[in-house]
Amino acid sequence: MFYSIRRLTQLRFQPTLVPTVAAFVTLVMTVHLGNWQRGRVAEKTQLQARLDLRAVEPPLHVDGELVVERDVFRRAIARGVYDLAGQIFLDNKSEGVTVGYHVVTPLLIEGSTRIVLVNRGFVPRSAAYPAPPFVRVPAGLVEVRGMLSLPNAKFLELGEQSPVQGSVWQNLTIERYRQRTGRDVAGLMLLANPTDAGLTHISERPDAKVAKHVEYMLTWYSLATTVVLLWLVLNLKLKKADRFG
Repeated sequence: MFYSIRRLTQLRFQPTLVPTVAAFVTLVMTVHLGNWQRGRVAEKTQLQARLDLRAVEPPLHVDGELVVERDVFRRAIARGVYDLAGQIFLDNKSEGVTVGYHVVTPLLIEGSTRIVLVNRGFVPRSAAYPAPPFVRVPAGLVEVRGMLSLPNAKFLELGEQSPVQGSVWQNLTIERYRQRTGRDVAGLMLLANPTDAGLTHISERPDAKVAKHVEYMLTWYSLATTVVLLWLVLNLKLKKADRFG
């Protein structure tokens, strides 16, 4: 133990130019990136607070005009008539361990020529798969309540298989529906709640991805700390006279 203490007292801090410059550049970069992510955490935290506030606002009455930035994740009420001919089934969806479809039906908004897509809920695959199961569509004027959402536009499509086969679609975006049907479609989809009989409600929680940016921030700051520690350790050297003692 005495020998170990003696050797520690003989250590000298002798940094050299090139490693010091490299460490400084890396430190500046990692701290800058950590600070940038910290700013993103603050932005996303404010966004999450705004999104959470929308959940307690009075329901929006859909009249055809929807603004994504303003209305997404708001509770809403839409009145109109379902268009059975425009109904589609989004394949490869799951509810627990059960695989099936999301049933999306256009609703012609009362007093308007515009439609809003309504995700009416989840239905399991039937024995007729890959043909979709029969799902009853309410006739006449209906009132649909739920939450406004944006279909997930982050998906990967591979191979030659068409993403659309009749009423069965693999993926959905508002723009894709507009292009294929030529309909005037509102910019958000309504997740129906409650749903019709035989369908399971699809729920979404507003998520501004705060945790992701916190993780990135801590990663960059950890790298900055590691750079400093390595620079200190690698520049601690024994005096020449003690290297052979």
